[in-house]
Amino acid sequence: MSASIPEYIYESVRSLPPLPAAVERLLAMSREPEVDFRKVSQVIESDPALTARILRAANSAFYGVSRRVQTVRQAIVLLGHEVIINLALGVSVLNLKRNLLKQWPGDPAAFWRHSLSVALLARELARQLKLADSEGAFVAGLLHDIGKLVLLSHHGVVYAQALLAARQSPDPLFLLERELFDVDHAAAGYALCQHWNLPEALAQAVAEHHAEEPPASGTIAELVYDANELIKRLGLGDSGNAFTTLQTGPLPPHRRLTFDRLRELIKQLVKELEHTEAILEGPSHREALPTLPSRSRGLVHLHLRDPQLVDLLRIVLWAMGYDALVVGDTESVSVSAPRLLGLIADESVPATRRFAYEQRGIPVITDLIPPHTVHVDLSALRRRLIQALNHPAAVDASQSPVIAHKQ
Repeated sequence: MSASIPEYIYESVRSLPPLPAAVERLLAMSREPEVDFRKVSQVIESDPALTARILRAANSAFYGVSRRVQTVRQAIVLLGHEVIINLALGVSVLNLKRNLLKQWPGDPAAFWRHSLSVALLARELARQLKLADSEGAFVAGLLHDIGKLVLLSHHGVVYAQALLAARQSPDPLFLLERELFDVDHAAAGYALCQHWNLPEALAQAVAEHHAEEPPASGTIAELVYDANELIKRLGLGDSGNAFTTLQTGPLPPHRRLTFDRLRELIKQLVKELEHTEAILEGPSHREALPTLPSRSRGLVHLHLRDPQLVDLLRIVLWAMGYDALVVGDTESVSVSAPRLLGLIADESVPATRRFAYEQRGIPVITDLIPPHTVHVDLSALRRRLIQALNHPAAVDASQSPVIAHKQ
């Protein structure tokens, strides 16, 4: 990774504020074969501001401690030194990130919500799937987009203009970054992680969250990669990039959970968001940020051969307030189900089935996402779905499909 990062990026990260001395000492201690929790406590207590933030977080519902934690030593005994060291790193990074966010051209609270949502989901996926260090996954999720702030601090208004241009571009932000700056935010974030001497597993998660091939199975990088894609599909916060990637290769972590379990997990995440934002002292919201609908707007049937498209549309539709039912070629399906709004299909749908929907005036939506698509514009996808499901008569059959970047 380092060979592809321009030298000016390393010069830029060296000009950014360092981690607090106490956190640097904690990271050095974490690499030792045996960690003395008394020394961990002493290092944290040498920094009053860090001590206050850790105790505040340790007493929150986020960690589920049954009794009040009054000292750092108590927090270490109850949660473990690994959790406390990652917590110290997390709150310190957030404090530095808050200062960098002052230059963000959009709503900093929306950017913050995206990062925090990815962190919470990566942490919960790690717990549910018993794949990796859950607290490390949380910190890596917080850090995954920090390279955008590195590029913003170096390029200033030019990068701010690139962020705005990316919203109108047919390509993802990271491809535009490579074209304009010879580096993307994932690589810039990796350089900052190196400068801060963060654990390599966290640095790799930052570096690989837009990798062409999914990261190695069971790693923190895989969890962050998957959580980032899911959070974008859910529309929680704003990363400055409206595109999602259709993954190929091994099943992503969330596919190893049932869809019902994943929905419950995400509902719980949304409940935690505002509370956790307050605990970690995120930037103030300029306006109310959107969250998940509380009731269903109707039912949509899916008849698609590509499991990646099914995966994408189930999440996007659910986040928009629609229920989605996957229907196969042979099973009996009622087209008179209450509040059935449409069928999303590809060329594999039998003509007789298509006719059954059309005969009842239920729109059949095809060519939504063309074959061999890699990156899908989620904003365009949501607009097309709303139009097709709510105003089918107004949909132009010749309309180009959702903006997508193909292989």
